Amino acid sequence: MKNKAKASPTTEKNLDELPRLVVFLGAGGVGKTTLSASYAAYLAQQGHTVGLISIDPAKRLQSAFGGSGITEEGSIIYENPAGGSLRGCMLDLSGSLRRWIRAEGLQQDHEDRLFAHPLFRTVTEKIATATETLAPVRMAEWLEQYPQTDYLIIDTAPGIHAVDFVTRPERLLAFLDSKILEWLQWFAGSGDDANWFQKMVRGGARGILQALGRIGGENLILSLGEMLLLLDKVFFRMVGRLQEARKWLSHPSTEIYTVAALRDDAISVARELSRLMAEQNIQPDALLLNRALSYALLTQKRSLESARAANESEQLLQKFVLSMIEKQEQIQRSIASSGDFGSVFTLPVMANLENRSELRIQDLRDLGEALHTQLTPSAE
Repeated sequence: MKNKAKASPTTEKNLDELPRLVVFLGAGGVGKTTLSASYAAYLAQQGHTVGLISIDPAKRLQSAFGGSGITEEGSIIYENPAGGSLRGCMLDLSGSLRRWIRAEGLQQDHEDRLFAHPLFRTVTEKIATATETLAPVRMAEWLEQYPQTDYLIIDTAPGIHAVDFVTRPERLLAFLDSKILEWLQWFAGSGDDANWFQKMVRGGARGILQALGRIGGENLILSLGEMLLLLDKVFFRMVGRLQEARKWLSHPSTEIYTVAALRDDAISVARELSRLMAEQNIQPDALLLNRALSYALLTQKRSLESARAANESEQLLQKFVLSMIEKQEQIQRSIASSGDFGSVFTLPVMANLENRSELRIQDLRDLGEALHTQLTPSAE
């Protein structure tokens, strides 16, 4: 990714040891999930340890690999006997939050009360709607779970909001670093710096809180306080992960690709994504024009124009192919003249990947290899 701020020597050294991060953005129906899965599968077959995170709420990654066993925590999809593997996960932030809380080692009764708490349910429901904004937290956690990963591929949700994955860590981190975070730190204070109220709450006076709750019903302030005490470690850890994600997303080795198809709406979404990223001084590495006609077919345009169709069916097919060629040429001219994109790579449609309800690793190999061949010169 271009135009990144130069990191400090220490940060640069640490980040150079991280997996190569590859992010795919684009409109719906352009084959973005298939590209992500293909690239991840190809890299795994080449002997790399690959992670694949799908942020798409439609869960297309499940069908891309012909199964429903891909979990929120991460599941092995493919292992190469000669070396290399692919592990994928479906983003579920409410599930992630519960898992992060369990990892803090809460007592079972506290955990049960927290998960049943109406305020907690409200928080998790709200988190579930902020998928692209909070997804970098899950991305950073991947490094803690699977530190030997060579590549981490991110399949974002379709549409304009997917750009939040790239641009929002800055905004969310600013929010978490604000007065709200300072208040949380005060309320959850520890040791000598805690005042009498903090000590009362942290010192095990749960009975007092419960008694007050029984007398006066659900007390909003005390209930909020209990919930925050149970969540404070998780929130602070999220801040640390956001900081890591921000540095990782802005590192020069990170690759961000916008995917489009031969449709005017898909090109419009790609342009808007590029514009929004440009506002944050982020330049995508390339536009991937997916499901395009092959170069060999484009060169047959004159032959098709002069050919005589034997019957009406052949004539209709001839007109359809010529119209597709003209549409692709028109879009390519528009892209070239606008200057909205830097590098543009064209990926031809592959019949073995179209109109299939389920795909397998071998189905994805050719597309992954074609994509790698296109991207390698720009990535190095």
